[in-house]
Amino acid sequence: MDYHAASPRGKITVVPTKPHATQRDLSLAYSPGVAYPCLEIEKDAGKANQYTSKGNLVAVISNGTAVLGLGNIGAVASKPVMEGKGLLFKAFADIDVFDIEIDTEDVDEFVNTVKRIAPTFGGINLEDIKAPECFEIEKRLVKELDIPVMHDDQHGTAIISGAALLNGLEVVNKDIGQIKVVISGAGASALSCAAHYVQLGVRKENLLICDSGGIMTKKRKDAAELNRYKAKFARDVPDGSIGDALVGADVFLGLSKGGIVTGAMVKRMASRPLIFALANPTPEIMPEEVARVRDDAIMATGRSDYPNQINNVLGFPYIFRGALDVAATEITEGMKMAATQALAKLAREPVPDDVAAAYGGEQIQFGPEYLIPKPFDARVLIWEASAVAQAAVAEGLTPPEIARSFNIETYQKELESRLGLTRSIMRGVMDQAARERKRIVFCEGDHPTMIKAAAQCIQERICEPVLLGRHHEIEAVMEELGLEFECEMIDPREDPRRSSIYTDELHKKRERKGVTRPDAKRLLKSRTYFGSMMVEMGDADGIIGGISRHYPDFLRPCLETIGTDSNAHRVIGTYMMTVKGKVMFIGDATINIYPDARTLAEIAIQTARVAKRFGIEPRVALLSFSNFGSSGA
Repeated sequence: MDYHAASPRGKITVVPTKPHATQRDLSLAYSPGVAYPCLEIEKDAGKANQYTSKGNLVAVISNGTAVLGLGNIGAVASKPVMEGKGLLFKAFADIDVFDIEIDTEDVDEFVNTVKRIAPTFGGINLEDIKAPECFEIEKRLVKELDIPVMHDDQHGTAIISGAALLNGLEVVNKDIGQIKVVISGAGASALSCAAHYVQLGVRKENLLICDSGGIMTKKRKDAAELNRYKAKFARDVPDGSIGDALVGADVFLGLSKGGIVTGAMVKRMASRPLIFALANPTPEIMPEEVARVRDDAIMATGRSDYPNQINNVLGFPYIFRGALDVAATEITEGMKMAATQALAKLAREPVPDDVAAAYGGEQIQFGPEYLIPKPFDARVLIWEASAVAQAAVAEGLTPPEIARSFNIETYQKELESRLGLTRSIMRGVMDQAARERKRIVFCEGDHPTMIKAAAQCIQERICEPVLLGRHHEIEAVMEELGLEFECEMIDPREDPRRSSIYTDELHKKRERKGVTRPDAKRLLKSRTYFGSMMVEMGDADGIIGGISRHYPDFLRPCLETIGTDSNAHRVIGTYMMTVKGKVMFIGDATINIYPDARTLAEIAIQTARVAKRFGIEPRVALLSFSNFGSSGA
């Protein structure tokens, strides 16, 4: 309660985006300057996206009739949830939101109200509206408005769980056209999931839905009372309970209430079953109970404290992001399918260390406990939004001028820039690297972090990695990480260059420092010495190391082999860091302990040159030296 009540109250606010400190600013923001864009929009309504916030503004709208697990609590009581939805839109996809609570349960009144306010917005996210009214409301608004409309409760879970279904079936090696699926619950989300699963390839005759009366069949006594949305999925099979339905089932999807599935029911499912128990906060069956009766089941819940959290935040922000950016007129089944496929493909990619760090440093790789991406994986924005946008363009749902100019790679770079200045800067570096494709030596080639980095470099096509280490050890780590990629591997101990040309060159460089030829041959057993000699001899363009070695132990061999630039007075070290959204280059915090005036000047100059290489105009500040840390000085 303190979280929600703390000043400023609630979770979203309105912030001016233009200067407003002078009389001139105010005359531009309002009268008379504001008249000019008004007249332009009068001539061409599409220009509202150019001159106003409409193109990045979504309305989150509810009447409070089906709020979370709280039920029909009314419009005003739903406002904290709608504000929270607005926070998620902004945090994950940089979309602005007005939350709107409409105090009516009448379908016509609700639809007419939304239609009248729709010109304000680029998209409409319907939220927490009870079934079956939600089906009619969404259907009418999609038909009658020319902006994207989506009821997230219907489609969000379908899109996310669909990705988990595809990947889960790959893990257990089952054909989607042959599996038996049982769904518990017959509300908006459950029926949407059923329809989406059929589009993914589940055969309708292999799908059973259970509501509070048991299996939805055409034979049961209350069959005539099934609404037209439920009736589409009524099967011509004997009546029965959820327990009867689960016999031999390959997949269970729970969107009902906690504790309704028992271990005995799970025992009777098919081999290697997928169990998606998504009731919150208590699933239909807890993972611990499943584990007691089955050691071959793959489990997903809606909770963050278990693997495979099926969380709608993986869907709606990015779907609207893609739709808004190409000014799509609606969100189609094809766009939802594109979102599902993008999430499924992303989960099969190597997981960057920053994502693992956000989840306590746990090892994350595609498999039974990682079927869909994590909510804090920044790559979801790039993969999913671009897939949705591309699908909208392909379906002809965008203005002709946008369709003609749309380029998927350019758009993905624009999305990446939304993730912050660091990502934007690094994208430029990566593009340059991709054009030149250097050979880079990874000294600790058998280290998991190095192997994941090499895999990502190959995927991004930004360099040609060379892994140093014993081949069988590198391959064992790759297998453990679930990675498969082609990459050059070199064992310095076995490489013939170690005892021939590299030894000769290192002896020549260091003989005046007391290094004999046998000494040089012995030093080159070290991967750091060998890797730096590869660079010096032109067999590689760069070297990366130090992840499992102390900084001096990595730096010293580089200085003794590659050496320093003839114009350099001192060797310096530089860190690039992001501090409160700003990129800073910090030097020298690694090498020069007590710099004199000349060294300080060179540190500043060389660090400024590094910043310029990253496209940043440097401004220099000098700070005092720290007398604590790992240095022995």
